[in-house]
Amino acid sequence: MKESKEPLAKFHASINAKGQIVIPKKDREFLGLDKDDVVEVIVRKVLKSESKLVITGVAYVMAKLSSKGLITIPQEVREELGITQDSIIEVLLVGFHKFDDLVSPKGKSLLSKLTHKPFRIITADEESKLIEKSKSYYTTTQILRVPEERYIAYKEPITLVRAMANE
Repeated sequence: MKESKEPLAKFHASINAKGQIVIPKKDREFLGLDKDDVVEVIVRKVLKSESKLVITGVAYVMAKLSSKGLITIPQEVREELGITQDSIIEVLLVGFHKFDDLVSPKGKSLLSKLTHKPFRIITADEESKLIEKSKSYYTTTQILRVPEERYIAYKEPITLVRAMANE
């Protein structure tokens, strides 16, 4: 049996004023795609000529999926291919990456803070706590190689430490 190379999904879409298209819900459900997953698509600008479709431009795009299944086609791609709000494009979904596989739990926590409101007015107590917390980033176990192949392990806030070979 000959192996066939097919995209994961293929559909036609119109583009909205913000340069977004919707990946059909049935395709998202079938592939298990969720908000913040990264999709890889081939975008083709097509024109209908008599009884056939003519491809007038092609681009590869990686984009983050919104909660409603929207992805944004970059402005540069839209301009290069001549895609406007009236255009019909053909989309081939050729790959995807699950957000959960791409980002650690700590990264997810940080990103969730950035996507909401990445700032807030704080009190003096909150400032002190944040500064104290920041010290934990500089507290690590380090191993220093010093002359005569001796190693020193220490755990403390990182400071300049000089080990002498004769000590």
